[in-house]
Amino acid sequence: MAEAELILQHVSKIFVEGTTREVKAVDDLSLEVKKGLLVTLLGPSGCGKTTTLRMIAGFEYPTRGK
Repeated sequence: MAEAELILQHVSKIFVEGTTREVKAVDDLSLEVKKGLLVTLLGPSGCGKTTTLRMIAGFEYPTRGK
């Protein structure tokens, strides 16, 4: 069995707007992708797809998780 090439464990990303408002862009996402597999993220606008990809690429850091 192939080992996972990409592992996200309980990843969350919270953006702060102004001084008090917090926006959860990604909430407790766990994902394992095995080597050689193609994965797509599908969902409505504003559900966290781009934020997830930005965290995988290293452009954003998760608020929680690894």
